[in-house]
Amino acid sequence: MYRVHCLLPRLDAERLSDVLSGMDPSPASAVSVEEASKVSWSLDAFCIEEGQANEAAAIIEREFPGARAAVEKLDDKDWVAVSLAGLPAVHAGPFVVAGWHELAHLEGGKIPVWIEAGPAFGTGHHGTTKGCLQSLSAEIRRKRPQRVLDIGTGSGVLALAAVKTGTEFALGTDIDKESIRIAHENRKNNRAGRKLKLMHVRGSGHAAIRTRAPYDLVLANILARPLVGLAPEIAKLVKPGGRVILSGLLTHQEPQVRAAYSGRGLTLVNRRRLNGWSTLTYKRAG
Repeated sequence: MYRVHCLLPRLDAERLSDVLSGMDPSPASAVSVEEASKVSWSLDAFCIEEGQANEAAAIIEREFPGARAAVEKLDDKDWVAVSLAGLPAVHAGPFVVAGWHELAHLEGGKIPVWIEAGPAFGTGHHGTTKGCLQSLSAEIRRKRPQRVLDIGTGSGVLALAAVKTGTEFALGTDIDKESIRIAHENRKNNRAGRKLKLMHVRGSGHAAIRTRAPYDLVLANILARPLVGLAPEIAKLVKPGGRVILSGLLTHQEPQVRAAYSGRGLTLVNRRRLNGWSTLTYKRAG
């Protein structure tokens, strides 16, 4: 594993994160942006191979002339798991997302979602996952969805949260096989049983997804570019009067995502912003 590190002004760091994340294929397996000081932000791209790291560094320096991107070889560890180990429980509405060591001491009145640190995205600590959990909490207070589709399910955290609040059926899909494997473990740990089905598929056009439509709620916590591309299908999959919760987009990407979903019978009813990330909730007319 290799890390490409660069210090940049915030807007440029976010823009370059968008550039690297939006490439298909991207040389980076993961990209993070964090505040380093009052005037600079840290852009880190994690790459499997040295050639990919050099490519990512070249992209950064090309997109921001004057930037110096440092390439560093990391020890052979599961760096995602290492970085997440020991993180505190995440509280979002009624949900508490944490590993077993935290949930073992959880007081009553909360909804526990057991997610151990691991390589699948979705522990609740990221602004997109937490924003989705908060938005899901708001939807449950309004009306409990009985049929849920979770596109890009990752660890399965959002689908599991829905099932734990009484959803009769949730379908979680992901293009990454390892994420689906881990989501299966989380389904077992959280005793979701047949209420949660998990599938390794790309996009939203698979027959198993369409035959179970329409859905009361569609969740898609992915990236801005695929959110835009999936807009026509997602609009068709949600039932009249149903809701759509979208995340994985930086705040400056909101206009392009909102433009993709306008004119499809969907109305924006809520927006949340956490740590530079946005979560959008839409209602389908009906």
